[in-house]
Amino acid sequence: MKRYFINHPVFRMVAPVVYGVLIYLLVLLINNAVAQVEAIFNSQEVYIFIALTALTFESCRLIILMMRKYEQEHPVRFILPLQIVTSACISVGLVMLCLTLYFAYVVGFSMSNTQTTLFVAIFTVTALLYNVLYLSHYYLQKENTLKLQSEMQQREILEMEMTEFQQDINPDLLYESLENLIGIMYRDIDKAEDYIDSLASAYRYVLTNRHQEIVPLAAETEAAKNLIRILNEKYFGQLKFEYTLEGASDDARLIPGSLPIVLESIIRNSIITRFEPFIINCYLEDDYLVVQSKLNDRLIAYTGSKVAFARLQKSYSLYSDRPLIQVKAYQDSYIKIPVLKVEEAIVTNV
Repeated sequence: MKRYFINHPVFRMVAPVVYGVLIYLLVLLINNAVAQVEAIFNSQEVYIFIALTALTFESCRLIILMMRKYEQEHPVRFILPLQIVTSACISVGLVMLCLTLYFAYVVGFSMSNTQTTLFVAIFTVTALLYNVLYLSHYYLQKENTLKLQSEMQQREILEMEMTEFQQDINPDLLYESLENLIGIMYRDIDKAEDYIDSLASAYRYVLTNRHQEIVPLAAETEAAKNLIRILNEKYFGQLKFEYTLEGASDDARLIPGSLPIVLESIIRNSIITRFEPFIINCYLEDDYLVVQSKLNDRLIAYTGSKVAFARLQKSYSLYSDRPLIQVKAYQDSYIKIPVLKVEEAIVTNV
């Protein structure tokens, strides 16, 4: 409610003055007493109308504030009519009580039926106009809120898509590979060309399959071998990727990039020296692709691993009830990727 204009101090001070003067001019016009306009600021009645207008506005505002407390508990179609009727009745009742007292103790006689009807009509319309102003602002703010929420959702979607795109592109691997390439160019041009081919193949695979839901297991292993060739330049050629896919069926599938993401996470979170090879074994077991390596964790974990695993876990939950499993036992680390099976529909002619 703090954002509504009816609660703004300037509106609460200025609006009764302007509207009260307009009501006074309307009463003069109805009573055919326009000549009294010249003495408007010396007339006591104009200040009475300003005070009555302020009383009407404030009483309507208080009723609206009270009704807003029950907005969550009751439907709007019930609250709004009740608000309009209640605010009009209470504000007009207060105004007529004040006018009755004013005529009785100040003027010295009671109001006529014509005056009573006129004042009731004017201040009833005043209460209705006040509610109309509030409702117009209420629905305008509600529409703007919906538009802002829609824009925020679109922004979140764009940010999520941008994050996914950055993860697909893998900027860390790209910049690191370019730095390695600069060093290779000074030593061996032919080796630099092979390195560029491997890097191009890695990103070609990512970009080609980024809109694919699942890919064959053989394609993932080839992408994994290519990643090992790229990373070996940094890790002294000590990375060894050994895989056995015996018993793999032709319909075995993985989500694109699963195996390269797992391998990169293992490598970046392990201490690898130039004196000992780091062997990564890959094999099938109980409809899982198991990636096994020696447990030799770094002191500070690679921050992108948690994000990558959370993304993979969410992706696999859409296709399988079997989760992505990460286990550390004894001296080895195991990451199990669920293998997806493609069921071909059999169409029979009846």
